[in-house]
Amino acid sequence: MRRLLIGVTSAILKGVYRLFGGFRVAGLENLPATGAAIIAPNHLSWADPPAIRSVIRRTCWFMANDFLFRVPVLGCLIPLYGAFPVKRGRVDRAALHLAEEHLKKGDLVVIFPEGGTSLSGRLVPFESGVALLAIRNGVPVIPLAITGTDRVLPAARPIPRFARGGVTLRFGPPIQPGEPENQSERRRRIDTLTREIEAAVTAMLPEAYRPEAAPLPEAASLTPAEPPPQ
Repeated sequence: MRRLLIGVTSAILKGVYRLFGGFRVAGLENLPATGAAIIAPNHLSWADPPAIRSVIRRTCWFMANDFLFRVPVLGCLIPLYGAFPVKRGRVDRAALHLAEEHLKKGDLVVIFPEGGTSLSGRLVPFESGVALLAIRNGVPVIPLAITGTDRVLPAARPIPRFARGGVTLRFGPPIQPGEPENQSERRRRIDTLTREIEAAVTAMLPEAYRPEAAPLPEAASLTPAEPPPQ
C-alpha cells in the first residue's frame, strides 16, 4: 500500500510542478540502481522533499526537522513517505543511528547538509553530518542541486504559485567517501569531503543560487546541460 501511495502521489506531484511552471530532471543515471547512498541536496523550500521523492523509484528515507512532525496533518503524513525526525541545534544520535540502519539495509537516505532552508536562496556552508555518515558507512554521496522551489513555494508565502522556469533537479556523479586509516585522518577527511560535496552542488547551481562571491568550482565542468522536461 505504501509503495502504491508513493507511486500515485509522485505522478500527481509531477503534474502539479508542471502546472506551476515546469519540472525538469537531469542526472538520474547517477543514482545507483542498488546499494546504499546518501543524497545531499541544497534546501530552498518545503517543496524540495516532494520533488525529490517524485523522481526516485527506490526505497528512500528523508531526515526531516522534528518540528514538521508536530504540524497538524503534515506530521501524520510525512512518515508515510519515509521521513524521520532529527533535532536541530545539537547532535541527534538517535537520528544518526536510524539513518545508519537504513543505509545498512541498502536504501537511499536524503539529508540536507545546510541543516535547514536557505532564507536567501543562496547556498550556505554545509554541516559535516553527511560526510560523517558516508565515511562511517562506506557509502557514496550523490550531490543534488535544486532550483525553482523557492519561487514555486516561497517560505514567506506557503501557497504554491506559478514561476516561469519551474523546478529543476540536477543529480551529480557520486562522490566516494574514501577510507581513512586512523582517527586523525578521519577528522581531516570529514572536513575535506564536506567541502567536496558543497563544491559539487555549487557547480550545478546557477549564479543566483551560489554563495555570495563564490568562485566557480573546478567541478563546474560536470554541470549538465539544461535537462529535458519530465
